[in-house]
Amino acid sequence: MGQGWHSRLDRLQSVDWRGDELVVDVGGGNGSLLYALLQRNPRIRGIVFDLPETVRDEQALGDRCRFVEGSFFQSVPHGDVHLLSTILHDWDDDSAQRILETVRAAAGERLVVLDGVIEPGNAPDGAKWLDLLMLVIAGGRERTAEQWRVLLGDAGGRATRVGEGVIEAQPA
Repeated sequence: MGQGWHSRLDRLQSVDWRGDELVVDVGGGNGSLLYALLQRNPRIRGIVFDLPETVRDEQALGDRCRFVEGSFFQSVPHGDVHLLSTILHDWDDDSAQRILETVRAAAGERLVVLDGVIEPGNAPDGAKWLDLLMLVIAGGRERTAEQWRVLLGDAGGRATRVGEGVIEAQPA
């Protein structure tokens, strides 16, 4: 679950962090991505939210971050920003909408999604190959910018940024 967090952290650098937010990393695994984000932003606090069986070292998270157990299909902790990093592409649209509605119920100021965005046209694109892979392996999918906007809108949000692997949204 910690694999690939370096490239995701680079994408998070493009997000405009206020600096004093409570960030909830929904499906955050062992917490490596959120921990690295906290290292770069010393005033941000965090919650890693994932299933109880997730392998983790809670002491390594430090005093500004804690682990909370649960399922994102039931509820998520309240926070200022909810982060979903390579979570939604694992799921079909109905399941992804249920996840987003659960997150929306936690009433954060904004949502940051790190996932692929399929670019238009027929040019080779890693997100297109990943779309096929996610469909076959998990029944999930990658999405175009318009599909992200529709999915977020159907879940009660409004996309404010879609592209380059970063999707940001606010409650509608």
